[in-house]
Amino acid sequence: MRTILLIGAATLALTGQAGAKSFLTGDTTTQPFVYNCAATIGNVIDVGDEAQHTTKAVFGTNPGGGEGGQFDKTPVLTTRVTLTDGACLDAHFSADMGGQDLYGTSQMAMFQVTLTNLQTGAGPIHMFGHYEKPYGIPSPAVALGPEPDVDEIGANFFQHVGTGRHDVPPGVYRVDVWWAGSPVVGPTSAATGAAFVLKLYNH
Repeated sequence: MRTILLIGAATLALTGQAGAKSFLTGDTTTQPFVYNCAATIGNVIDVGDEAQHTTKAVFGTNPGGGEGGQFDKTPVLTTRVTLTDGACLDAHFSADMGGQDLYGTSQMAMFQVTLTNLQTGAGPIHMFGHYEKPYGIPSPAVALGPEPDVDEIGANFFQHVGTGRHDVPPGVYRVDVWWAGSPVVGPTSAATGAAFVLKLYNH
């Protein structure tokens, strides 16, 4: 089995299993949208957890976490950031994920990075850089299909603060990293991983 994911203009191929579900659905209803922001870096926030963790949440079974409710209810990482009008927030996430052959996990581990406004309660809202409808479900995600032992996921996201499409208003936000296994699951658990790191650049 070989899984390939290019984040952004995402392309994914699942082979080696007859009738396997596809992360990308070929949905063409979403209009092309180019999003951007630029600013000078003001400060950097890092949060991480090196311990090994396992989630039994499976995407598509409504476990309740994240935007769209398809992730574990408990974020794997959480921090806080204050966003001012016109600012850009960049996020880089990485983790070592266990493969199906050795750990009995799903064929893919799925992640979502969101913002929740702590003053208004709005959210969670995914940062720009996710695929909008994995498996046709409106719960944006990025994903990794680990090889037999472990692979590292590295994903980038960004967010503009303002009033435009996909923008969020100024405020104090909780930043959460949610995770789950894909609908193609293994015999024991949905996803297992370690060395979770989230780096935020607040412009």
